[in-house]
Amino acid sequence: MAILLLLRPQESSDEKETKFDGGQLINPQTQDYNFELTRMDPELYAQIQNLKDGEVSLVLREEDRKGKVKFKILTVTDRIDEHVADYARDYLKIKELALNEKRINAIQKWQNEKILDTYIKINGKHRDCDFSSNWLKQ
Repeated sequence: MAILLLLRPQESSDEKETKFDGGQLINPQTQDYNFELTRMDPELYAQIQNLKDGEVSLVLREEDRKGKVKFKILTVTDRIDEHVADYARDYLKIKELALNEKRINAIQKWQNEKILDTYIKINGKHRDCDFSSNWLKQ
């Protein structure tokens, strides 16, 4: 079951990435405040999976690459259970999916037009790979 979550650390956040948004965590993949459970960091998911709306998580200790330690306290502010897509409710998600499909189709069309005229050298060890298009010109 996919669940979208809105996560919010303490409002007194001093982290520069969140303090001006009232401490709200931004999903790095979508640039909004919603997180899909099937795509979120497993460590973060473990902290919030059993929280009900408004409950506060245990303190989460996080260390970045530079060794800087951060402590996070999370709250689930809105949980959206899995549902059949509704145009009014899911407009932005539907729009994003449609745009991605349009991009993929445009790239595929360009690729099909150019692939026969384009020279690509594929090293021997990579010749056995499964390519999505006819790059080996077979």
